[in-house]
Amino acid sequence: MSKKEKRWRRLYLILMIFIYAVFVPITVVEWLAADGSFPLTALVVGFALPVMRKNHINQIREKEA
Repeated sequence: MSKKEKRWRRLYLILMIFIYAVFVPITVVEWLAADGSFPLTALVVGFALPVMRKNHINQIREKEA
């Protein structure tokens, strides 16, 4: 594993922790408790981030190979 891949893996880990531990729960609670709209952004980001991470890491590996 290259340094570039390690850095991106660390960044994605930090992003995923923030999004799944802070952003998604807060928006869902806000939606349930308040008059907020459906948390579509949180759902899209929650589903898209792992796919984006996988594709990006694969691109880095292909580029370095």
